[in-house]
Amino acid sequence: MMVTSDRRVEVDLSPILVSEIMVDGRRLVAREPVCYEVVFEDEDVEPLYTLEGEFDVILAAPTRKELEGMLEDEFVFLWQLFAQADPSQLSPGAAQLGEDLRNRFADAADAAQVA
Repeated sequence: MMVTSDRRVEVDLSPILVSEIMVDGRRLVAREPVCYEVVFEDEDVEPLYTLEGEFDVILAAPTRKELEGMLEDEFVFLWQLFAQADPSQLSPGAAQLGEDLRNRFADAADAAQVA
């Protein structure tokens, strides 16, 4: 959805869907896309796009494009830190996050075999 803020700029509030991520040259495909609702806050000081949701992601950026880039980076970080880690070396919550990520995303080659 596009709206106009008090500052007369177009604001894109359409959800951001994460259907795949690229990590270390591997294409990981979501078994079911992760959807993040976008909020725009037209603050007195600076407008801000925000989102929060699944996998404990909370992000804010001055532009939608920056927010999308931050979300891509966040998924790479989460995958590398939690999904690729040895679960025995993580706290129970972190190990669960890694398992949740591995359950949601599969290597593109593996995902093609399942489909």
